[in-house]
Amino acid sequence: MQGSGYGKAILIGDHFVVHGARGIALGIPKKTTVTVERAASLRFLFECGDMLKEATRRILKKVAGNTDYEVSMESELQPSAGMGWSASYSVALARAGAKAAGKELTRRQAADAAFEGEKVFHGNPSGIDNTLAAFGGVMLFEKGKEAEPLKVEGDFHFVIANSGKKGTTKELVEKVSLLKQREPTLFGEMMEEEDKIVGGAVTALGEGNAGKLGELMNENHALLEELGLSTPIIDDIRRIALENGALGAKITGAGGGGVCIRSARMRPWTC
Repeated sequence: MQGSGYGKAILIGDHFVVHGARGIALGIPKKTTVTVERAASLRFLFECGDMLKEATRRILKKVAGNTDYEVSMESELQPSAGMGWSASYSVALARAGAKAAGKELTRRQAADAAFEGEKVFHGNPSGIDNTLAAFGGVMLFEKGKEAEPLKVEGDFHFVIANSGKKGTTKELVEKVSLLKQREPTLFGEMMEEEDKIVGGAVTALGEGNAGKLGELMNENHALLEELGLSTPIIDDIRRIALENGALGAKITGAGGGGVCIRSARMRPWTC
């Protein structure tokens, strides 16, 4: 039985959504496909570490009641690059495991089951990645609340550039949490600024204002840079993009490497 899950890009929000801020994310046209077959015990037909094995066990127990499956996987996404690989895998596994057990999950059920795996991968996930992996589209997200599909007018075009360096989401989430503990007032001010950026981005998407959205992406990146999440390679990617006509560019995801998303004038990819 097979299941699939989308990749994602966080347009606005990133680390702030972990701490309760609103965020905007979009599904991307890349996916992970997982196949499961009944077996005497849990077996993987691809190389993987202990963290993925534990996430797989938790998801299969939730959707199928046991872990006696052979699991294979193909993905168009690169792990640890900010495009939601672990959530894509987790949603795909939840769907495949449920089918093998004779069940069909709703998108919300797939997202909830995948969240069990995301907790293994990331410690304190926001829930935005597994939601987008299951639903796709463009959504407004707030931790603990149902994600809201956003109205998008006109065409918005995006390019995702890979820095070639992997960031570790769990470590970077912990880094930001420590900063919040050390500087609660500063972090609170940043959260307020982030919420204003999100509100402006919702309006820009609804009005088809790509220029304004690009400005807000740059403002969001400045906050992430203040958190120490950018890298010299990401800075170079942003500079080159902006010098060549990008409307805005920012880290998407955990940072510390990974990928950068930019809003483009021409059509490389439309959401």
